[in-house]
Amino acid sequence: MKRALSALTETTFDLVIIGGGITGACLAADAAMRGLSVALVEKGDFGAATSSASSKLLHGGIRYLQQLNFAKVRESAKERVYFQQLAPHLTNHIPFIVPTYSSFSKGKFVMKSAMALYEIICTGQNSVLDDVSKKVPASHFLSQQGVSEVIPDLQSEGVTGGVVFYESHMHSSERMTLAFIETAQHHGASVANYLEVESFLGADKGSVTGVQVKDRLSGESLEIHASLTLNAAGPWIPGLNFNIGGQGVVNAFSKGAHIVTRSITNGHAVAMPTRKQNQAVINRGGRHVFIIPWRGYSLIGTTYGHYEGDLDDVCATESDIDEMIADINSAMGADVLSRSDVLHAFAGIYPLIDDVINTNVYQGTGKYQIVDHSKTDNLNGLVSVFGAKFTTARLLAEKALDGIAPMFDKPPGRCQTRKSQLVSGSIQDLPAYRAEQKKRYGGMLSDVVIDNLITNYGVNFHRVIKLMEESPAFMQELVPERLVLAAEVIYAARHEMACHLDDFVFRRTGLGTLGNPGEEVLRHCAMLMGQELDWDSDRIEEEITRVLNGFPVDRLLL
Repeated sequence: MKRALSALTETTFDLVIIGGGITGACLAADAAMRGLSVALVEKGDFGAATSSASSKLLHGGIRYLQQLNFAKVRESAKERVYFQQLAPHLTNHIPFIVPTYSSFSKGKFVMKSAMALYEIICTGQNSVLDDVSKKVPASHFLSQQGVSEVIPDLQSEGVTGGVVFYESHMHSSERMTLAFIETAQHHGASVANYLEVESFLGADKGSVTGVQVKDRLSGESLEIHASLTLNAAGPWIPGLNFNIGGQGVVNAFSKGAHIVTRSITNGHAVAMPTRKQNQAVINRGGRHVFIIPWRGYSLIGTTYGHYEGDLDDVCATESDIDEMIADINSAMGADVLSRSDVLHAFAGIYPLIDDVINTNVYQGTGKYQIVDHSKTDNLNGLVSVFGAKFTTARLLAEKALDGIAPMFDKPPGRCQTRKSQLVSGSIQDLPAYRAEQKKRYGGMLSDVVIDNLITNYGVNFHRVIKLMEESPAFMQELVPERLVLAAEVIYAARHEMACHLDDFVFRRTGLGTLGNPGEEVLRHCAMLMGQELDWDSDRIEEEITRVLNGFPVDRLLL
């Protein structure tokens, strides 16, 4: 992937897409694969905002059973399987426990009935997958003793056992977004990060003909012309549309925070009820908090609260961290976590359609919207695409592009993302592929490092290994337990459009997602990246400071 800005100004595109989160990324990949000419611009880094600030789950829709929304259950179950097909290297199934209790509404009978219904609704989902290792395992039940073995710190009274079902989890939601971006470019799309939309071209004449953008790296302004503009900027949609008098599709914002802690379960995720309410028709207690095994640690989320601040200044606060610790300790019935157990924290904004946010009630419904502004505002050439869930981003792109197809003189082709794999995910049998590469490179790298490279890069991991031939120093593990190599710094700068050090630390790799790796490591990375991007000593210091500001746990403990 190269940041070639000249390609954005040399043609009139069929589509220009605003926003490089998962919604924009899916739109770009789908549209390019249909044969449309596509430009995509993102004002920050790809997948750096809402798309990165999640539990990394591709929900199978079981939460919608409580709302009796069976269509949404079916939709979500199908979509998580498509992601397993699209990017087998970035997805895996994790066992999820929901404890059962002695009361009827939380008891085994209700849960067994719910799981039976759930599996009936999900019938046929595995038929999409050719790789046997990617198929969704069947649910089963654990005894009280079995639950104790998996969640040894659980002290809640009345636990009678637990149901185990399987959810799809992403190793990195950031790299999943990037994989769609890379696939879009592979099929001819012109993409660039750090390009901020300043205005809509032609809006004052009643027909949007593209966008004017500012390069946040150079300060240069550019015009990008297109037959149709898709605003997929997530929480930033209303602000952009307001500038032209157009309707926003978002009425309110909530902030959700997550924490990363020492591992507190044995290989299983767990959904624990909290003191908060939810919107379920069939209520099993308060809104649940998830504890998810991730990279050898626990990823815990999420908080939920009204947000009215600057959308560019969202971060996890001291109160967010304290609230999450309190929720876990209350749900566990013991002081399981303390502040010293928190390694990292992050937060994101979740746009909602609800007019009013109740901070005690989870209002996420998974709704998405597609707004043609020629019908709502008499403004031709602009469509807003609002996504609410990572899981349904592919489907939303398919529906949006099907909807706008009649607007083109030559109708584009049909959606291909249900069956096609992403460029980095063209692997037919993941276990066999891993075994083959370990045999090939076993004398050069450890099995765990090879596994991690394949998980992050898919078939592109060969390109990372090729970089190691340039210098033995590139084989160095930056922090041994995090399995990140020096070669990955070079690869991110040369081939993945990493423009800042934090792009590499937080989004191209997991170097920073388990907490601060230390200033010495960051300086080493900055020096390597600086050699590729021609940074002087002042710029290197600025980049290190920029990364350090991304560790809220460190800041809050000062």
